[in-house]
Amino acid sequence: MVNVPAYFDLKLLAPRRILTGAGCRQALPSLLAEDGRSRPLLVVDPRLGTSPALEDLTLRLESALGPVPVTLEVPGEPDVECSEAIARVLKAGAHDCVIAVGGGSVIDAAKGAAVAATNPGQLVAYEGFDRFPVDPLPLYALPTTAGTGSEVTRVTVLGVHHPPRKISIKGARLVPTAALVDPDFLVTVPPRVGAAAATDALTHALEAYLRPASTPVSRALGLRAATMILRVMRDGADYATPANWSELATASMLAGLAFGNSDVGPVHCLAESIGAVYKAPHGAANAVFLGPVLGYYGNLVAEPLAEVARTVWPDELAGLDAAAATRRLVAAVDAYVAANAVGTLRSLCGGELDVDVIAALAETNNSNASGPIPMTVTDYRAIMVSML
Repeated sequence: MVNVPAYFDLKLLAPRRILTGAGCRQALPSLLAEDGRSRPLLVVDPRLGTSPALEDLTLRLESALGPVPVTLEVPGEPDVECSEAIARVLKAGAHDCVIAVGGGSVIDAAKGAAVAATNPGQLVAYEGFDRFPVDPLPLYALPTTAGTGSEVTRVTVLGVHHPPRKISIKGARLVPTAALVDPDFLVTVPPRVGAAAATDALTHALEAYLRPASTPVSRALGLRAATMILRVMRDGADYATPANWSELATASMLAGLAFGNSDVGPVHCLAESIGAVYKAPHGAANAVFLGPVLGYYGNLVAEPLAEVARTVWPDELAGLDAAAATRRLVAAVDAYVAANAVGTLRSLCGGELDVDVIAALAETNNSNASGPIPMTVTDYRAIMVSML
């Protein structure tokens, strides 16, 4: 049985500044100056290459501050060693802030580095809520995919190798100082990666929305983000249009605010588990699990999901009951994932999958209790078996 609070303390965790819209990256030098920051380290996704938006940002920073050191040492799935290595660069260069330009992997790695640069010991010691004693370095986040929402959240998820798992370090002080959500960065994102990221953002929105203990604010944010993303999915599988970039970038940010002030749930528990063991890309993992997990809930989530579905397909679903509306939503998600070749459970795991190991890891994930029902190993195993 999920405990639901009798009342809510409607504090909203969010960056002090959130800028959205094409070209908002241009304001970053001014934000740094306002905050008295002059020695940033730029942590950049190496996959961006010669992105025009990145080149423009770099030139503007150099014009304001002189040469800005850059690190590109972030793997596709970040781990504690990566964050600790960046922290050593931060300390050696006496940097006073971090600028993260990339997807969720880069922003999460930068968050971990910001903690490790000011706190003693190893990052694994800070797993959980507010375990680090010293404030992290300020972080300015510029997402380059419309997926994770990490630019507005209080959490970083990092891999640990012995044993393989993912840890979450959480706390209000991890929320970035500023988020600059500029859809110009999405120009160079491959459509398949963009589609996985969009479904990742949808997962954040829906898990925050469906969590029984979510506040009215996080539910409202989740509902709005989910409808924005599903309308893009409804209107076709073509991710690569400027209108869709702008819509998805904003929706991803709203979804980040939703789950950042609530939590995620069983979809993430499974995705993080195959990410830890098989290095499956996080966005794609959420994408392949979202439909099956929603389907597994069945009628338990029919009414709230029907509210989302009827907003997206008002004419098609007129007169249909909640169960039918929910099936329409789940079918749309599954069709979008398939049309964009995001992957399958087997392909994401390299053809191998130990269902029992993944089910056990998912059950021990600290977000397991945040779903509509607390999942057991048996539940997780049943979901994965149905996908094979």
